This record gives sequence, structure tokens and C-alpha cells, in this order.
Amino acid sequence: MANPLERSSLGHVASIGTLYDARNDGFISVSIDRGQLQQHAVVSCPSPRTEVHLNFDEPYKTRFLAAGIKSELAASVLSQLVRLKGSAVHLSDDIESDSLCVQQATLYYNVSTVQEKLNVLIPGVKDCFDLGPLQQQRNATHVVTGIEWGLRTVVTSKRYLDRAQSRDVDAAFRQDMESLKVAVERLHSPAKFPLARTELSHEVIAFSDSLQDEGLVMQDLMEAYSFIELVPAHIRQHDNAKGWPISYTLMPLDALFTLLDFQVSIKTPLVPISLEGLGAFVELFDKYHSSARRLARYYSFLVSQRLYVADAHVTAVSNAIRQLKTSKQSTEDQYGCLLARVRGGQAPASSLRELHRNASETLSAIEALADQERETIDFVAMAVKMGAKYIGHNSLDLLATEASRRTSGCYIFFFNTAAMKSGQPWHDNHALFQELLRQSDPQQPVYLVDCDVVHPVRPLVASRICQYQSGKEVSSDLLATRQYMAQKCFARFTETAREDTSMPRPVKRRFVKMPCPSPRCSPSKCCDWVCPACLAPIEFGYSDEYIYCDCGRSLYSDYEFRCNAKTHGAGFEACEPTKLLACLKNLDPSGYLNILILGETGVGKSTFINGFVNYLQYTTLDEAKAAEGFDYVIPCSFSMQMMDRTKPDHDIIEKIICVGSRDDERDGSTGDSATQQTMVYPVTIGNQTYRLIDTPGIGDTRGLSYDKKNMSDILKTLSSYDELHGILILLKSNNSRLTVTFNFCIKELLVHLHRNAAANIVFGFTNTRISNYTPGDTFAPLKRLLAEHSEFGLRLSTPTTYCFDSESFRFLAAYKNGVPMKNEQDFRRSWQHSRDEALRMIEHFRKKQPHNVNSTISLNGARGLIMELTKPMARISQVIRATITKCEESERELKDTRLTGDNLRKKLKLQKKQFNPVQLTKPRTVCTQAACCDFKDSGKGDGEVVTIYRTHCHAECYLENVKEDVLADPGLIRCLAFNGTNACISCHHHWQQHLHVMYELEEVTVTVTDTEIERQLQANDSDVTLRQVGIQRCGQLIAEYKGEQREIQKAAVRFGLFLKQNAMAPINDATLDYIDMLIKDEEAKIAAGRAEGISVDGNVKRLSALEEDKRCHIELAEALTANMKMKSPNKQGASNAMLDEKGVADLVERLYRLKHYGENLRSVKNTITQAHEATYRERPFRVQDGGSSRSWTTSLYDTFSQVLPASLTTKHRPNKEKRSRDGPHRGAGGGGRGWRKGRR
Repeated sequence: MANPLERSSLGHVASIGTLYDARNDGFISVSIDRGQLQQHAVVSCPSPRTEVHLNFDEPYKTRFLAAGIKSELAASVLSQLVRLKGSAVHLSDDIESDSLCVQQATLYYNVSTVQEKLNVLIPGVKDCFDLGPLQQQRNATHVVTGIEWGLRTVVTSKRYLDRAQSRDVDAAFRQDMESLKVAVERLHSPAKFPLARTELSHEVIAFSDSLQDEGLVMQDLMEAYSFIELVPAHIRQHDNAKGWPISYTLMPLDALFTLLDFQVSIKTPLVPISLEGLGAFVELFDKYHSSARRLARYYSFLVSQRLYVADAHVTAVSNAIRQLKTSKQSTEDQYGCLLARVRGGQAPASSLRELHRNASETLSAIEALADQERETIDFVAMAVKMGAKYIGHNSLDLLATEASRRTSGCYIFFFNTAAMKSGQPWHDNHALFQELLRQSDPQQPVYLVDCDVVHPVRPLVASRICQYQSGKEVSSDLLATRQYMAQKCFARFTETAREDTSMPRPVKRRFVKMPCPSPRCSPSKCCDWVCPACLAPIEFGYSDEYIYCDCGRSLYSDYEFRCNAKTHGAGFEACEPTKLLACLKNLDPSGYLNILILGETGVGKSTFINGFVNYLQYTTLDEAKAAEGFDYVIPCSFSMQMMDRTKPDHDIIEKIICVGSRDDERDGSTGDSATQQTMVYPVTIGNQTYRLIDTPGIGDTRGLSYDKKNMSDILKTLSSYDELHGILILLKSNNSRLTVTFNFCIKELLVHLHRNAAANIVFGFTNTRISNYTPGDTFAPLKRLLAEHSEFGLRLSTPTTYCFDSESFRFLAAYKNGVPMKNEQDFRRSWQHSRDEALRMIEHFRKKQPHNVNSTISLNGARGLIMELTKPMARISQVIRATITKCEESERELKDTRLTGDNLRKKLKLQKKQFNPVQLTKPRTVCTQAACCDFKDSGKGDGEVVTIYRTHCHAECYLENVKEDVLADPGLIRCLAFNGTNACISCHHHWQQHLHVMYELEEVTVTVTDTEIERQLQANDSDVTLRQVGIQRCGQLIAEYKGEQREIQKAAVRFGLFLKQNAMAPINDATLDYIDMLIKDEEAKIAAGRAEGISVDGNVKRLSALEEDKRCHIELAEALTANMKMKSPNKQGASNAMLDEKGVADLVERLYRLKHYGENLRSVKNTITQAHEATYRERPFRVQDGGSSRSWTTSLYDTFSQVLPASLTTKHRPNKEKRSRDGPHRGAGGGGRGWRKGRR
């Protein structure tokens, strides 16, 4: 048996016995009371009770609760199944969706007087019922069995505000309503609270069950209070002072019939609906209500800010308001229909759930527009109020605005809706933007660019503030720049103290890392100092005491310092010069890593270095592709072939990919050696500089003499540095056997390296993608070769083996040149592996003790001296013996008494002829044909045959790009001696038989004058005395010559033992095989040329030179072998002790001090060295710090490309030629860095 229902009256009046249909919550105008129930069966009990409730902006759920409406009835009210009357009319007095009401309050005043209940247990009550009407009204489900009497009064107060009114009004509104509530609560108490007249105006309406169909508009709260005061009087005057029905008790008919034992069957079904489901619909309509208010307020907000919002969005919100009304009405209609059908069992309960789901989805979609752009518009409006110039929906043109003021700067804040949701990055940029606005300068306006409307060339990933000066971008991200700058310690010099940036930097320099000189800063905190202008780390040059950065250089004493400590303050402070210089002289060299890169010609050293730099700079290949421009440090080129296999008749297309150019490099794509001299590439990343020392390849394609010259050039470059952290020997991964060239190259490298360098040697393999990133076929032969030198610790292991693949760099170079390549995923893997190997190798070098370069230099200096001394040793001995013989003859003649004084004087003046080098001021073009040359002994006792160039084809040549002592240098063809032809106009020989020289050999006669004889001659001593002194001096000269000969022989032995003790391979025993191979190649070329009738003069001369190289090598090898087989000198004598590096230098100086031949040796060596001194070798490359300002510039037009009419974009487009001059430029170091476009 179902329980009775408690139902609020909602202003409806019914008596006990009235029928009720619970399916649509309506009273049926039929009663089963015969008119006797009130008199015989109704029990009346007084129930005086007063309730006062006050709610603000309450939802439906709260309203229903305050009005005593439970879930079942609330569903019927929402679905409009029930007509509202009396006080319940306030439920339909909703806020229109387009109103701006922001304040609303409802006061509920409920008075209960009497409760009436039907007592069905009274005897004879059954006779009081007439069941006849049930035959006609079969929709009835319940009957009224109880009534609570009294009066419900509801007072609603609304206040409409516009956006200009203060929110403080809300507190006053609440205070007014709270005062009304208190006054009503004490209405009939002894402590009656008088209601004061309010200052605010209210829209007040009173609703009461006594008013039935509509409310009563009140002038103010005072009138409402007066209306409530009349409630008791209204009650007394109505229905026997009971008032009006407040609520009803409804008993199910089947329960009533059961109690009274009526034999009546009720067939009207009533299906209960879960309270949870009914509550969900209450929440749904509450959401309709709140969404309507949100959309209405939002629409009004948009209309007031039309300049900052798209018209389409305003229209969309307006349409959404209409859609919301339509959706709500549709939902109400369907809900009412379905609710009655489900209660009556005509529809499943799931149909209500389906309606709720569909309505919720529609509502969510419509409501999504509410406040969608509010945050953006509020931000823009605030910015404009603070002085920003907005560019976006207002159709302003930034280019047009800035066109008239290109000489001044501006700031541009790029943002969009997505960027505003990025969290901390947005908050930081927003704070900086406000700071710029607070510091507003009319000459530097601040623009706010909405990138949802205006689209820059570079897609906006996050909000950023750009700074422009004279139409050029000087900072692409001002926040990042400032954050970067805040972390840095700056050292600056005055502009007047700056010197030219083209001044070469000394090799020996250190990054300036020292404590801040300010007395307010910690003396124990070491700071890394950078230039505030170029943001490059500053470096101190030891040799010249200048400090260098990318701006130029200045003396150390011109610098001021400001560190990043908070205690320092904003100013720069100078340091006492003496103290500063002492700090600079003691700088730590740890910021440099010197890596020597060696390898066979063609192994790809230059390409490897370019790839190595890119591996350090870019984490992935995709990142390198995305970067604007192309980074390289060494010009190089390579060829690639394009095959279209779908067209077998088409030729294979060859593409030459060029990466820059420079005079001292060849492209390497035609088989020639690409690197022509040793170059140093300091690659600076942050405060770490990696000096990559690129060397000419061993096994130079131009011949053995160039190998020797290249090795000398390498050692000359290394002499500028104190330490080598790593020696990387590059090899190809596909040498499956020990070829003559491979064997020669490896051993030639070991010959010139000190054995202490073995710990710093690693082996790098190129193009290892074909061998799955392993050493490949080269591993086995190299392992066998290194086994011969295992005593030095040379072996192939994981720490000393690195497998690279330069194909990914080649792919990048081709991509940047517009030549696509397939299999990009393979190249991505290649890039990642090569980068990992590069980082692993650097870490390995960092952990190693650096190799002292002086050890290797001393070793090779000793080797060079041995070569200078050993080859002419026999001839020197012959010259000395001949001189001794001549002295003995002179001695015999002096003993002849017939020798007169005058003849004696002539005999005592010993003479010898020499050829001394004299340096020329300009290069001289000379012919090397035998007919134009003389070959004579140098006369210096060294046994050297010198070439005298008799024909001076162009005495003073002004060509600057021709290398000295290089036969047939390509640049020589432009010399005036050839007048545009292939033959010399002076000697008529071919131009390829000529070369440039920087010195000429001058024949001089040197007289050895005995000072003692000269003194005695001046004293008019007798001829006998002169003869005696002459005989004595001749004997002395003979002893001196023999002594110098012994000194030279002894030095040669000590040098040989030094090589044996310190070199990994004192002699390259693979040289003869290598020379023989070259000789056979030349002989084959000569034979083939003669058979074809082609001139082979050049090949013949080269063959002759190779044969001379072979002879000299055999002579040197025999001498070295003999010297190294001799016993070690006596360790007890200081002059005979085993040499070390310092001992080598000391012994060289002793040789230079030899009385007769030492100065000649020094003179020849110094002159040749001076004439061929290497130029400045370092070509710096700096990887730009991501947080710093860019060193390149981007024009305002290139950055800002908005959707504007063509006339506007054309009008302000910069001249293309001017852009091409202003845009690309060299990076740091000039020649070392590639041409770049404005980027990042």
C-alpha cells in the first residue's frame, strides 16, 4: 500500500475528498464527499507557526525547498504541467535572458494556522463517501485527506546594475534585505524592529496566496513590509480565520478503499520515478537559468567592447542566446509530455534519461560560448587603458603606423588565446608587458598584437615581446633576453677604448673567470664575465694584455665590471689595474679543449668537423633542418648522383653540393686534397671553447714533399698551444687490408707524436652507417698495426674508438641547398648516433691529462735538426778535411823562410765563398728550367747544393694569392711575365716551369782574419814573428774545425737516442714502399704520355724529385739507425746526459753557438722561417646562446605579416635589394661561419 503524499498548494484551493491525478499533479474538479466529511470525519487542530526565509540569487532547488515543493511536484512545475497560483507565481517570475540583473533576493513569509485531517477510523465514515464520480473520472489516483491552512507570502526584490556601478552596492543591497527579514521576524514580538527607509532603489513585488494569479508591485521595501503586516488581518478575514490552503495530504485511492473496505478496483496506473532522476532535471533547469544569465551578461559585455572582438563572435553569442531559449522551451515541452507518460506507464523511464542527456549536451555546447573571449578582452582593455596600441580586430595596420617613425624603436607583444593559457610563461610576459607600459615612452610605443587575428611569419608558439629599433628586430624575446641578462656578469669598456674587430686574437688567451672586484661582492664567488653589447664571453690575451670579445678588443685597464649578485647594485665598478692584471695572469685554462684531428687524405676531416659542430649545436636532425640558415666552419663540397630508375633511358644527374668557399681550401670533390694548410676552428658554446685543429691529410695527392711540408705546418701550428687534450685519428671504415698508403699514413702519424701522447689518442671511423656504426673492415688491419706499438698503450677499445657518420650532415647540406634526399629516417638515426659519439668523445678528452705540446714539438724539432745535420754530414766532413789540408799547406808555407812578410800577410787571410739568403720585399717570378738555373755548393760547410735562379722573369710581382716555392701554382698564370699566354715573354719557357720565391741567394766571399796577426802587423812586428804566430793560429784553426766536427757528430748521436727514447716510431719504415709506389705511378704516367705524344716534362721532374726523396730517406734512415744503435752517453756527465725536451733546446742553442758554422745554420733557418711564416690560423665560430639576443636582424616587415588589403601590404613592403643587403651577414669570425639568413 503506497504512502500518502504531501503536496504544496501552489495557490490551488481544494477541499477534503477532492480527487487528484498524481500523473500530472492536478486536482480534478470532482469530490467523493457526500458533504458530510467536514462535519463527521475531519479533525481540526490549531498549528500556529511562522517561518521567515531569505535567499539571494537562489537556484530552483533552493526555491522549491523554501516553498515546500518536493521533487515530484517540482518536476511538474518545471515541465509546466501545473499552473502556478498565489504565492507560487513568483516561481514563474524569472529573469529575462537579456537582462543585466546582478542582484536578486526573495523573502518567504509562511504563516500556519490550522491543520485538518480526515479520520477514516470514525464509525460510519464509509457512508460519507460517494464513489459514483469515479466511474466518470478514471484518471484519479489520490484523494485529499488533509489540509494545512495559513498564508504564504513571498516578496522578491531585484536591482539592475550596469558595469559602471560599483560592486560595493551589493553589500548595501544585502543589508537592506537583511534588515527587512529582521523586521518581519520581530513583527509581532514585543521588541518590534522598525524598518528604516533604504537609500537604494529596489524593484519589489509581493506574491501571496490571497492574490491568486499575479503579484502586487510595491513602491519599496517599506511598502512590502506594510503588506506583510496585514497578513494576520487577511487570515482572520478568510474562511473562518483559517486563511488559505498551504499544503495538502493526498492518500492513494487504493489505500483509502482498503482501509474502508470498499470493493472497488482502481485501474489507473502510477509508476514512481526515482528522486535522483527528478533531481537531475532540477539541476538541468537551474543550469538553463544560470547559462541564460551568463550569456546575457556576456553579450552585453561584448557589445561594450566591440573594438576588441570579432563581429562573428558577437553574432554567435546572440544566436546562442536564442538557441538557449529554444532549447529550454523544447526541453520543457518534452519533459512535461514524457513525465506524464512515464508516470502513467505509457513510456519507459529511460526516455527521461535520454531527454536529459540530449538536453545537457545541447546546453553544454551553447554555454561553451559564454565568457569565451572575456579574459582576452579584459586583458586588451586593461592594456589599452594603460597606454598600449592594440592591433587586431580594430583593423589598425602596424606597418602603416610605424612607417613614419622608422628611426625610433618600439615593443610588440605577440599573444593569442592559447598563449594566455600557458601558465608561468604567460604570467612572466604579462608582468614584463605591464612594466613596459608603466615606463611608457612616446618615442618607444608598446604594441599589442592579437595573433588570432594578425598572423606573423613565424607561428606563435608562446607569447613573446619583441623589441625593434629602426625597423629591425633587436630582440626576438625580450623576457628571455632579460632573464638571460639577469644571470650574467657583465664587463664593459668605453666606446673610445674599443679597437678594430679585425685585429687577430692571440692564440694564448683565457676566458675571464674571476671574482667581482666590488667590495660588496663575495671574493670567493668566481664569475663568468661577458660583454653586455655582443653577449660573448670575454677573453684575456696573455701576449698583448688585451681583452677580446665579438665587439673588438680593449686594454684590460679600460674595463668595468658588474656581477649578478643582488649586493652589487646596478652600477659598473672598475678594478685596480695591478690587482686586475694579477688575476688575469692567473686565469684557469679549463675553458678550452684542444683537439688535433689527423687522418689520411680523403678520409673526410673537413666534412667531419662541419658535422661535429652541428652535432654539438642541434639535438636532432629535424632541429637542424628547422633552423634558418646553415652553420659550417670549413668550406667543403661533395657530389651526389640523382637516378630515376623509372626512366632507364635518362642520364644520371650529378649534383655538386657546395658549402661555402675560401682561398686556402679546395672543394675536394675532384680527388684533390681539400685542406691545404692547418687551420684552427675555435667553436665556442657558452663558456667552453673547442679548438678543432684541422690538418692537411697524410698521403697528400700532390706528393711526398707536400706530406713533409704539411707535417711541418701542423707542428708549427701546434707550437702556438701549450696543451693537447685529444688527438683524433680519423680513418675510413672500409679498409679491409693494409695498403701501402694506409700503412704509410698510420706510421707517419706515429713517427711525429711523442710517446706521452699515446694516452690522448683515439680513433674515429667515418661513414660507419654502412658497417652498422662499428669500425668495420678497418678494425682487423688497424689492430694488427697497433699491436706493433702495444708498449705505448695504443689499442682499439670502447674508450678509444668512436664511430661517426657524416652522411647526416651531407643530407642537411643537400636539404639546405634545395636538393631532397630519400630515406630521411636513416639520416635521423645517423645524426643521433653521431651526436652521441661526439659527446662521448668530448667527455673522454675532458677526463684525460692534457698532453704537453712542447714534448711533441721538441721531438720533431730534434728530428728536423737530425735531418739538417745528418744528410750533409759526409760533405761537412769533406769540407772540414779540405780546410784542414789547406791550413796544413799554409803552415808548411809559413815555415818556408823564403816567404816574405807581404806574402805572409796574404796567406794568413783565409777566404771562402758562401751563398747567403736575402729576403725580398716582393715576390719574384723565376724559371726553374735547367737552362735558367745554376746549381752550386752553399759554401757554408753543410754540403747543401743551392739553386741560383739566373732568370728573373718578373723581378717584383704583386700577385698575393700565389704560394711561395710552389711550382706551377694556379694563380701564377696571371703574372705579367706571361702576358696572358702560356709562355714566359722573358725566357720563353712554359708558365708551369715557374714559381714565386721570397728570397734570393747572394754569393759572398768571407775572409777569416786572425786578430792576433793583425795586431802584430800593426805593431810592425818582424816577419819571423808573423810566421810563428801564423803557424800557431793554423794549428788552432785545425783543432777548432775538428772540434766542431766532433760536436756535430756527438749531437747527432744524442738526437738519435732522444728519438729512440721518446718517439712512438722513430723511423717510418713504410716510407720506401710508399715512395716506390709513387715512383711506379709516375713512370706509368710518363710512359703513357710519351706513347700519346703528350708533354711529360712535369712528370719527369716529379719523378726526379721522388728519386731524390728516396735517396735522402735511405741516407737519413741509415744515419738514424746507426745513431740509435750507439750506446747511451755517460749519465754522469751533464753534457752527455740523456736529453729531455729542455735538453734538446739547450743543445740546439749550443750548435747555434758553434764558432764557424753555427751562425750560418741559424741564418739559413731564420730566414726561411720568416719568409714562410704561417698566417693567422684561427677562424672562430660561436654557437649563439638561446637566451641571448640574436646577432642577426629581422625587418619589421619580415616578422609582421597581417591579413590586410593588398594595397596596404604593398605600400609598406621594403625594397627587395635593400633587404638583401641588410639581411644575410656573416656570423662570428667572418670566414669561418656560413652565410645565414635572419633566423630563430
